[in-house]
Amino acid sequence: MLVEPSHLRSKLPVNFRRANELQAEPHLSFGDKSFDRFLGGLRLGQSVFLYGSWQCLAASELLCVRTQLDSHCGGLHSEAIFIDGENTFDPYLIAQYAERFSLDRNRALERILVSRAFTCHQLTSLITQMLPEAIHERGAKLVVASDMIELYRDPDVHYSQSLDLFRATLNSLATTARLERAIVLATSLDEKMSDSDPFLRAVKQRVDIALRFEERRHSTKLILEKHPTRSGEKVLIKQPTPRILEEFLEATING
Repeated sequence: MLVEPSHLRSKLPVNFRRANELQAEPHLSFGDKSFDRFLGGLRLGQSVFLYGSWQCLAASELLCVRTQLDSHCGGLHSEAIFIDGENTFDPYLIAQYAERFSLDRNRALERILVSRAFTCHQLTSLITQMLPEAIHERGAKLVVASDMIELYRDPDVHYSQSLDLFRATLNSLATTARLERAIVLATSLDEKMSDSDPFLRAVKQRVDIALRFEERRHSTKLILEKHPTRSGEKVLIKQPTPRILEEFLEATING
C-alpha cells in the first residue's frame, strides 16, 4: 500500500488543493429553489457583488446564518465575518433567520464576527491588513462587506484618492477570497447606481459574480451581469420577491 510521506501530509500552500478535495467541495446556497437554480450556488474562492436594493442586505444576512449549516443543508459549517461599513447589521434579523432554520439564536449570533468601520481609511485598513488573518485564524468561509461603497464617497476625501483606496480594498477582498478559500460577498443598497459610476465599474471588473436587484411593485427583477459560466451574458428573471426575502421584510415590519 502506498503511504503518503508525513512531510507531504502537512498543510498545502494556499494555491494547491488535493484532487479528492476538489471533487467534494461544498457550496453555499440561499435555500430557495428558484434563487439557487438561478445562481447555481456560491463557491469557495469566489467574490460576489449584490447591489441595487435593500434585498441585498436581506440576502447577505441570510447567508451569514446559512453558512453555519452543514453541507447537506446547503451550508459550509462555518462562522461568518460581517464587515459593517454603514451600520446596517441587525442582530434581531439574524435571530429571526436562525429560528427559521432551527438554530439557537444566541449560538447563531455568536458565530458571526462583526467589525464596523466609520471612514474609508478605517475600512481599507480593516480589509487589507486585519481581515486575512482573521479569516485564517477562525476558518471563516463567508465574509460580507456590507454597503461598502458608501464610505468611499466621503466628500472630505479627494475623489481620486477615494477611488484608488476602493480599488485596493476590492482587490484585497478578491485575493483573500481566493487564497483563503472563502466566499466574499460585497453589497451596495444604492438603488440609483448606474453603469457610469466608476466605483461600480471597478467592482464589475474585479468580482466573479455581479447580481443586480431591481424592485418592482409586485416582483423583483434579477439581472445577472457577470458570472464565471455565463461570461458576458445578461440573464433577466422577473418573478415575485423570493420567499426568503419576503420573510426578511415581514420580520422588518414586525420588528
